[in-house]
Amino acid sequence: MPKLASQPVNLSCPVCGAPIQAQVQNLVDVGLEPELKGQLLRGRINVAHCNSCGSEGIIAAPLMYHDPDNELLAVFVPPESQLNDTDQQQLIGQLTNVIMSYLPPEERKGYLLLPQVVLSYERLIETILQADGITPEMIAAQRDRLDLIDRLLQAQADGETLPAVVDEVDERVDEELFAILAASIQAHQQEGQMERAQKLEELRGHLLELSTYGRQLAARMLGAKEHPPLSHEELLEKMLATDTDEELSVLVGWYRSGVDYSFYQLLTERMEAADQEGRTQEANELRELRETLLTITQQLDEEAQEALERASELLRALIDTEDPEPLIRERLAEFDDAFFIVLGANLQAAEQANREDVQEQLQQLGNMVLEIAQEKLPPEVRLIRQLLVAPDDAEVTARLEENASLVTEDLLLLMRDLANDVEDEPTAVRLRQLVEQVEAWLREHAEQ
Repeated sequence: MPKLASQPVNLSCPVCGAPIQAQVQNLVDVGLEPELKGQLLRGRINVAHCNSCGSEGIIAAPLMYHDPDNELLAVFVPPESQLNDTDQQQLIGQLTNVIMSYLPPEERKGYLLLPQVVLSYERLIETILQADGITPEMIAAQRDRLDLIDRLLQAQADGETLPAVVDEVDERVDEELFAILAASIQAHQQEGQMERAQKLEELRGHLLELSTYGRQLAARMLGAKEHPPLSHEELLEKMLATDTDEELSVLVGWYRSGVDYSFYQLLTERMEAADQEGRTQEANELRELRETLLTITQQLDEEAQEALERASELLRALIDTEDPEPLIRERLAEFDDAFFIVLGANLQAAEQANREDVQEQLQQLGNMVLEIAQEKLPPEVRLIRQLLVAPDDAEVTARLEENASLVTEDLLLLMRDLANDVEDEPTAVRLRQLVEQVEAWLREHAEQ
């Protein structure tokens, strides 16, 4: 199928009056061009940018949206376009005919004859999201998080007010907020809005330092180990003790490798025994658990496969580029556990094939990713990393002397929080030992 061409239009900047040439897209069909969906949701379709004063805004142009998977056809005609009812209906008919012209006969369904007319751009976005199963409550929660990010950015620009604002909204700084920040940073980088991306990256760094969840996230960055091993029997009992599907999903995510054939065999034996002994409620609970587990594990496996495929593509891109550093910085948010799994597998394959040149290249890439990733950590967290890997007390003292401005009561508070949150007991013990050394260092320098 052909791609849908946009049309050039000549405009005048409403701010400075300078001439602008922009591209207008009246039809977005995500069946043809799925990448346009993300652009539309981010407000990047039909945007005019003035090179003279830097201002930009959405062009008041009619827009039809087609999503064949969700059987959604929606159209927004801005009031500023000044089209009367007859002209609007004629335009909707023309755009619908364009869709009909390239769809095969079996895909021309009834919904195409009854497009949803929305009255605002915001309502168009809500209609698209609702077709994906995103409820108005979820949209409102997302909007609240975006408003919170804007508020935090404003506080960051004001300087000293950010710590007070973070303290006020600490309970709202959670995994979802960090996920939105990561997605926003990547989107702005891809669109060349580096200044905005940089401000968001700075905010993420501040939240790692100032918020409760950020400190927990920093703890995981410090290398928390996997959860303690469980037997199949222990794992089954923990699953039965969960209260919600969300809790069960988290538990399965931790122990996915334990949900194997032997585990299902145990589950089935328990279920059959409950049936035979007349414990109907227990048997039904086990039967329901089995069905839920099959759904969860299938979803997790599909997500894991997709993550590994993305990681493999990213590693190939790094290997193929002459200068990988800019690419690493541009796509830093994509370097997750899946990437290092793929990197490790490739290192092992290179070793088995006696390809020392490939091994060296892969090791250099891995080291570069880790070094650049550490740059994004707060300076206090970087110092704690250095202290954790210091070979002896003399090296710890040297690191403290070099970073004296960071060695404060706040650093001690962060270290205590990490010692309580980190799951690897040796790391927790080492952190508590370091707390005592830092306290002694502070006392000594206070006396001086």
